[in-house]
Amino acid sequence: MTATRATGLFVVLTAVFTWPQVLHPLSIPDNIDSYFNAWRVAWVAHQLPVDPGHLFDANIFHPLTGTLLFSDVVLLECLVALPFLKLGVPVVLVTNLLVFAGFVLSALGMFLLVRDLTKNSVAAVLAAMVFAFAPFRFDHYFHLEMAWAQWMPLSLWMLHRTARTGKLAHGLLTGFFVALQGYSSVYYVIFLASALVLAGPLILWTAAADVRRKALVSLACGGALAIVLLLPYINAYRHAAAVTGGRSRQEALLAYGTGPKHYLAAMPSSVLYGKTLGTIGQHEKKLFPGFLVMALAIIGLLPRWDRVRVAYAIVLAFAVDISFSQRGLLLGWLYDHVFAFRGLRVPPRIGQLMLLAVGVLAAFGLVRVLGWVQRRRSGLVPAVAAAAIGLTALEYLSFPMTLVPVASEPSAVHAWLAAQPRGVVAELPAPGAVAEGVPEVYYQYQSIFHWFPMLNGYSGMYPGPYVEWTAAMKTFPDESAIADLRARGVSYVILHEQYFGPGEYARAVQALASRRDLVGFGPFPDTRGEARAYRLLSVK
Repeated sequence: MTATRATGLFVVLTAVFTWPQVLHPLSIPDNIDSYFNAWRVAWVAHQLPVDPGHLFDANIFHPLTGTLLFSDVVLLECLVALPFLKLGVPVVLVTNLLVFAGFVLSALGMFLLVRDLTKNSVAAVLAAMVFAFAPFRFDHYFHLEMAWAQWMPLSLWMLHRTARTGKLAHGLLTGFFVALQGYSSVYYVIFLASALVLAGPLILWTAAADVRRKALVSLACGGALAIVLLLPYINAYRHAAAVTGGRSRQEALLAYGTGPKHYLAAMPSSVLYGKTLGTIGQHEKKLFPGFLVMALAIIGLLPRWDRVRVAYAIVLAFAVDISFSQRGLLLGWLYDHVFAFRGLRVPPRIGQLMLLAVGVLAAFGLVRVLGWVQRRRSGLVPAVAAAAIGLTALEYLSFPMTLVPVASEPSAVHAWLAAQPRGVVAELPAPGAVAEGVPEVYYQYQSIFHWFPMLNGYSGMYPGPYVEWTAAMKTFPDESAIADLRARGVSYVILHEQYFGPGEYARAVQALASRRDLVGFGPFPDTRGEARAYRLLSVK
């Protein structure tokens, strides 16, 4: 099968597995991170053309700088999106297309790697399905940074080709793909680098004696290229970690650790397993690769062994161990000695690397099974191959999460705000990090229509000044809360009735009506209820 035909197949499979997303291109999964995706894609398109020197100084968590780096910037995805946004394509549609492309490209990257290793297109399609369509991928359907995993298999593909040819171009492409993975997903470049360190020596050992030295030099050049390309990004994230304090050891090790049962955890919406395996675990812990794939991976690991399969077995063992977090052997040591691992909030996201390794091993297993069938009943080979693909697809098939439409126009209060002189905004209520982004991410999404700096924000890390501000707002609208807003340079305060507790909104509006240092505007119709805006006047 050619790469072109494989791409067409993966486009169809993506449409099927994500159904009915293709019918609702302006809707998103009902999850706060879907709104966050649209905001960061829109921010880069807004800021990069006008002030690239302050690209990372997003409009959230005012007055802090570098706030885009408090989560994954997904810079490469944003750069791809930029020309489409400048042409007026709605940001929600562009974001959905990026996610769709992530499925297709991840499958294609895995196909190219495994076809090169096994010389078997059926095995390559199976591995591509494992890497791109396993339950893990749909558990993270709303995480844009986890959609673009294609550079992981492409890096390994070039690593194998470098070991085979020794060519400088292949070594440089290895490093270039590593850098592209870094600019697509910070999590994944950490995991990819780990895989290259673990598997690289064994893969290089497969090189012919007269090629090995050239291959080593070529890979060293590729490694240097990756470092040069990624160093500015790494330094930017180091600065951001210094601002936020990074992850505590306890948070990194204890927050999301998995166990063996989570490798049986499917999506609750799974067609086959929703009522059984779909009840195991929670979000971030859906690591089921499929029973057939697990059986084929075991067959692939049967003797005789070779260095390639041993290399991927080591990568698989590493990925499983890291996913176990505090229950594993390695993550604590890595946290203490390797800076990159201190930023990991959710170690089980290494599930993507697990799928890569198990997909390769399952492909080798399928090749063995097809070889056994070929020697005994050659006429059954097409049926067995089709059954392997079909059963894997059935094990992975699930009804997608609920989709919700997203406004492509500003709400009434934000349309009013966009017409005002530029100033700092505070939207209330602001319950803080404990609310896990609600309603902060909705305020943040609406900011794409005005781009005013705001005290609010939702991200992967929450800076101290933001936490202090939300604590000060617990007494709003008393004098101390108003004084705190004024001290932080706020010009506009927006109240959203739908997020206040019973009676709290009415009491706040009544209290603010008697103040002479505020000018009220509204009410404006909001999603539910109303919203009001206030401008803080200068106090002489």
